[in-house]
Amino acid sequence: MPATTRLKLTSGFRAVYRRGRWVRGGLLSVGVLPNAAGTTRIGLRTRRGMKGAVVRNRLKRQLRATIRANERAFRCGLDIVVVLHPDRLPAVTSSLAREFLQLCKRSGVIS
Repeated sequence: MPATTRLKLTSGFRAVYRRGRWVRGGLLSVGVLPNAAGTTRIGLRTRRGMKGAVVRNRLKRQLRATIRANERAFRCGLDIVVVLHPDRLPAVTSSLAREFLQLCKRSGVIS
């Protein structure tokens, strides 16, 4: 499987928001949309209401580490958007990783 790449363009995010399949958990939501490219692209978003850049960036770093550790398990040819919205800050890395993997299984990203 080719390495996962970042979903950067606004048009890619909008496509997943409009036509993608979404699953929601307590800490985050995962949206998935098949793409024409042969690679899996992943984009991360945080809620606007989440105050403090340090906290937002820490959550994104935690999630990126989980993605890197499990990227070989992802199916090819998907655009994935992960929206972080934890109720309690800061979120524990293990609970964030566990929920991310559960949501990926429910959405069909990981078989």
